[in-house]
Amino acid sequence: MEIYLIGHDDWTWDCYSDMVIVANNKDEVIKLAKDLSADEGEDVWETATITKQGRYTGEKEEPFILLSSFHAG
Repeated sequence: MEIYLIGHDDWTWDCYSDMVIVANNKDEVIKLAKDLSADEGEDVWETATITKQGRYTGEKEEPFILLSSFHAG
């Protein structure tokens, strides 16, 4: 699996803006981000910027969210 950063600039409060996700491909990244979405809604993740950061060498075999940035308000 690979480590991806997904993010968008269309946020206010009570929403996610960025996530670090371990997944096999960008489609899985978008799905996980949409599943966790809050007030920003799911649609923003369809056009979010996705960049591959490197290879995951841990033991987990299923895609997962490693870290997220939530703007509480």
